[in-house]
Amino acid sequence: MEIRHQLVKEEKNPWISLTGFRTLFILKLLIEKSRSVDELIEHLKNNKITNKSLSKDTVRLTINTLKSAGCEIQRPSKKNNFKYELKSHPFNLNLSKSETETFIKLREKFSEDLYWKDILVLNRLYEKIFSLTNNSDYINLVNETKPLSAINKNLLWELSSNKLTGKKIQINYLSTKNGEENLDIVPHKIKYENGKIYLWCYIFKYKMNNLLNIEKIKKINYVSTEKFNIEDNLYDVTYKLCGLSMLDFQLKDYETILEKTPDYIIVKANVNNEFWFIQRLLQFCGDFKIISPDFFKEKLINKVKSIRKLYE
Repeated sequence: MEIRHQLVKEEKNPWISLTGFRTLFILKLLIEKSRSVDELIEHLKNNKITNKSLSKDTVRLTINTLKSAGCEIQRPSKKNNFKYELKSHPFNLNLSKSETETFIKLREKFSEDLYWKDILVLNRLYEKIFSLTNNSDYINLVNETKPLSAINKNLLWELSSNKLTGKKIQINYLSTKNGEENLDIVPHKIKYENGKIYLWCYIFKYKMNNLLNIEKIKKINYVSTEKFNIEDNLYDVTYKLCGLSMLDFQLKDYETILEKTPDYIIVKANVNNEFWFIQRLLQFCGDFKIISPDFFKEKLINKVKSIRKLYE
């Protein structure tokens, strides 16, 4: 029994080449950033496998091993603040152009169903993966195609803070119609749909809940201490229906007919389930036109583009 226990113990703690591990560990540290001898020793000291490899001679020997393997490492000097600087190394991730494009398409597909915070995590993961290729064309392509690339991340985190819940704030917004303007709003939540990120909020100027494209929010001017209890789950959409869809049109309980003629019907819908409402509109094919609001027009256009893309 004692022999069997010893064998199991050895299987759980297999032999590790200390020299090999230390070499790879120092390479990792230098890939992250330039470091001095003392900084490298401190990291070796804090690692449970290398905590006995603490001399400066050991670090220098390991650096020479990396140089022999093809790494270009600049020696510490006054010019580089006495730090070892990794200029290049031969241990790159080799990907073809088609493989890179597949990675990008996968990210596009995954992003459709992810929460916006998870998309930011996914972007950082891609940055780390493609930094290993040392291919500037691939790195630039991944950065240029990442979702939420035009978003001010600091502003996004500020707008998503629970500290703003129910509070009146003033934002500087670049409106399509009115240009740059200051809007008083009560933020409700962040929504990511069809590659765009929106702030669902109550806008005092229009006395209604609406979606604002966060890319167009330039800054928060101020935050009021005053609290408001405003429902955040309803908004109105007005649309015009014509053609064959008029013949079998059935009014839903959340809809009201504003105008009816032999040629068209104008309907106002109080939307509280956006998914099902969009499905209803798509059933009308080309027989409907959104009159207002503008944010919903943009959403619907992006949705149709997204659907078309699946069949290209």
